[in-house]
Amino acid sequence: MLNSVDAGRRLMLRAAVYPLAAIVALALIFLLISKLHAVAVLASGLAVVAGGWLAARIALNGGAQAAASAVGRLVAAMALKWVLVIGVLAIGIIQFRFPPMALLAGIAVGMMFQVLALARR
Repeated sequence: MLNSVDAGRRLMLRAAVYPLAAIVALALIFLLISKLHAVAVLASGLAVVAGGWLAARIALNGGAQAAASAVGRLVAAMALKWVLVIGVLAIGIIQFRFPPMALLAGIAVGMMFQVLALARR
């Protein structure tokens, strides 16, 4: 075994904290445009962070299992993450009339910093 479950949980925490800080900074920048833009960035960015955290919880729970069930957990976790992110994007555009570019900027920054946090050693 190359990585312990505890190392995976620490990585999960880091992959949630870094994007959250970046989303808050981006929302402060978008606050210069309008409050609606800042709220849109926060909504989509928090959806990415929450989706990543939830996906990691699902993927890392269950302990040692057969390869098929481990891959099944990974696929289910990623599917749930994207359903959450796309759902927030759709609700934000349709229901709350958030600016689409601000929503997409929150998703892009959240995903970018999530990947950077996972790649950092």
